[in-house]
Amino acid sequence: MQTVPIWLQSAFSDWLCGRLYLDNGGNYRRHESKSPVAPYNRPLKRLYPDNLDFHSAAYLWLTLWEAVPTARMIRPEGVGRTQMERRS
Repeated sequence: MQTVPIWLQSAFSDWLCGRLYLDNGGNYRRHESKSPVAPYNRPLKRLYPDNLDFHSAAYLWLTLWEAVPTARMIRPEGVGRTQMERRS
């Protein structure tokens, strides 16, 4: 059985919930964070040199998560209930 590391689950979750964005320099940044880049920026860029591969993997992870919910996606404050939360 393979597992997805927690830091990568966090990156997927942040991307899918709109808390993460890609800047013009190719770095992943968090909207609400004061730090210059996301803490997992470097390993994420090493694992997925092409950002489109990361985006595809995030949506694939979401599909698998809906089938076998092994992770939690935390919704940002002020955002309505997500489809995943309604199913649980």
